[in-house]
Amino acid sequence: MRAIQLGIFMTGSLLAASTTALAQNVLPPPAANTGDTSGAPGATPSPAAAQPGAQPTAPVVEALPPPVAGGPSNGGDSGTVTGTPTPSAVPPAPNPEDWRFSWHGYFRAPMRIGVGSRQACPAGATAPQPVTSTQFPSTGMSYNGPYCAMPGQAHTTFHSPYVPDDQYLAWTNDRQWEQAWTEIFLSYGNNHVVGTVGLQGYDFTDVSMLGDQANPAQFGVGQGWLTLTPDLPVDGLALTWKVGAFWEKFGQAGKYDAGHYDTYMFGRTHLMGEALKLQYALDDVTLKVEHGFGVHLEMSPAGIPVNGSPSALPTFNPGADNNIGGGPGYTLADHVHAGVSFGKWLDINAHYMVAWEQDDREEGTGEGPTTAGVVTNAGPAYPVEPSGSISVYGAEARFTGGVFGEAYVAYSHIQAKNVTTVGPAIEVVHSLGGGGHNAANGIYENFFNGVGDGNGNIDTVQVEYDFSFGYLWRRLHNAHATFWGDGPDVRVALYGMYSVVSGTDSTSINLITGTPTDGTQKLKYGADVVASLLPWLSVGVRGDYVQPDSHDVHESFGVISPKIMIHSKFITHEEITLQYSHYWDGADVLPQQWLSLVGVKNISSATTQALYGTLYPNYAGTPYPPDANVFGIKGTMWW
Repeated sequence: MRAIQLGIFMTGSLLAASTTALAQNVLPPPAANTGDTSGAPGATPSPAAAQPGAQPTAPVVEALPPPVAGGPSNGGDSGTVTGTPTPSAVPPAPNPEDWRFSWHGYFRAPMRIGVGSRQACPAGATAPQPVTSTQFPSTGMSYNGPYCAMPGQAHTTFHSPYVPDDQYLAWTNDRQWEQAWTEIFLSYGNNHVVGTVGLQGYDFTDVSMLGDQANPAQFGVGQGWLTLTPDLPVDGLALTWKVGAFWEKFGQAGKYDAGHYDTYMFGRTHLMGEALKLQYALDDVTLKVEHGFGVHLEMSPAGIPVNGSPSALPTFNPGADNNIGGGPGYTLADHVHAGVSFGKWLDINAHYMVAWEQDDREEGTGEGPTTAGVVTNAGPAYPVEPSGSISVYGAEARFTGGVFGEAYVAYSHIQAKNVTTVGPAIEVVHSLGGGGHNAANGIYENFFNGVGDGNGNIDTVQVEYDFSFGYLWRRLHNAHATFWGDGPDVRVALYGMYSVVSGTDSTSINLITGTPTDGTQKLKYGADVVASLLPWLSVGVRGDYVQPDSHDVHESFGVISPKIMIHSKFITHEEITLQYSHYWDGADVLPQQWLSLVGVKNISSATTQALYGTLYPNYAGTPYPPDANVFGIKGTMWW
């Protein structure tokens, strides 16, 4: 009850304050636009269109406008992008050779509150005791739940959300409760060369100063690169060459970002290297080709010498050992892409990306463990591993149909070979590299359950469809109308992802049910509806259903989230989102916070107690139940 009262009070207070502050800025719905009759992005109304008797002027074609507030076509973040658009852009100048400075950025700052409960301790109890419940109906495993409440302790608890879907690098991620993120890009250059440095980080240190989140989450200077765009002697031909440390993104379901699941069907690169893109425009057809190459350094802990000697191997990223090696090595990546665009209505692209390692320091010597840097062979020998690789290929298409809405469909095939030796050079389908490292979930954890020999295949299909009833209504009243979201609107987004795992060995199993990973099907789908009512107010609701494993229906969960969005205009750079979510969790659902601590390979009670009960005597063992209710407020802005 206290949680509900707090949420209602916060929502009401903010709405009242926003109404008072913005009441003077409320604008009437705009008149139907004229000029470009296609309804394509970039068209703006003629300044004289609303003045009777004025001479018509040519339509002005401008750069793409910012995302529409509350627009689901920009992903599940209520109309804000999940990254900085064109971070290396510099402002125009009378002389294109003039050097100039610019800076762009984005931040997402969410307050997230998970609501739990604990029952009263039995009469006569002298100290809180964990309440033992039954989890995992497939095995009957029991777990220690929340401790009971002693007299004077509240029965309702508040904490960081304990949910199954807020780990960005997990297949179960659905963007319902994204965590904090900030990026700032500083650029200096002219029309032909720009140097850019990116400062990035998860979390904000001030609000987690005494916790364990901010330190590893602060990336510092995360990227730095040069962008060259020389003039070419062929009309319609453009060249862009990037050199340095930078991201390249391929397979984004959203029009402006990575879509409602915020992932990349073919890959986002994490490389030091180069990428060369050629684009040739001929009337309404544009041809595109790109090639890139780079490396991701070996994942060696700070202070550990990696010198190629056998004695160095056991200390090479030891925390990442998955019983099949010491951790990812020096990883190389190569990628090539080709595509064609037909006007502004159809874009088709094909992709091939491969990351591989040939690092002798990682692949092992067959010798045993060491003591003080000396090989003792006192225990099982470290295995000799074959070189590993991740290959990704597939195709995507985006249809921009104006009044018919916008659709995206993509298919990707991932082939993994000895995947834990491959570093996080490519981030694909919620997975950062091959896995088996300390950074986050990779293919090994997300699709092979963290066990097995690291070989297998993943086939994935993703679809997304966005529709604007506001645009339809305007076109029904004026066949020449265009609409950029600068007025009242109701937008609907439908989306889904389906993955199939195959080719894994017999030791790769679901550790809850014991069923093989081979043949596992994963399915998730949802809908997001947003009504932009006033220039400063939008309301919406989003629902998602996630089925991580076709062999275990108890791992499935659903969530529905009503939300209120406050912004200064229909089209703007900032947004405040108030959201409440209710979860329906299957009996085998595991919170991501617990999985991040224990690891997917250690989810059985015996393994967990043996591993953590010895190291941390007060460790509760198996997980608390996930929260059924979460609420919060989030501020986002880009510039």
